[in-house]
Amino acid sequence: MRGTFVIDLTHFLTEDGAIAPLSGPARRFAEFLASLVVDASSPITGESATTQVSCRRRPGRRRCPGKLETGLDPDTGAIVWQCPVCGDNGVISNWRGTLWDRTADETAQ
Repeated sequence: MRGTFVIDLTHFLTEDGAIAPLSGPARRFAEFLASLVVDASSPITGESATTQVSCRRRPGRRRCPGKLETGLDPDTGAIVWQCPVCGDNGVISNWRGTLWDRTADETAQ
């Protein structure tokens, strides 16, 4: 199994909070992280904790069929994510208050 990605989301953002002017794989990875923040911070509407975010890994050069599981670490508030198929996983910190944070949407209702 590969290691765990430990990510500070602000490292991928401009001072305005947008994704930094990255290109290629770095840009796609930043967009992937943003989609995980949206997913993990959105109100739960279904029975499953499995998201609609597809795994980004390509073991054996074939796309992993997994859908990522996301959640919030109760101790740190960080987003934790994992693919149940290939085991790709990570932790995202400093995501609150970003453009992709949907927790504010919950309190506005």
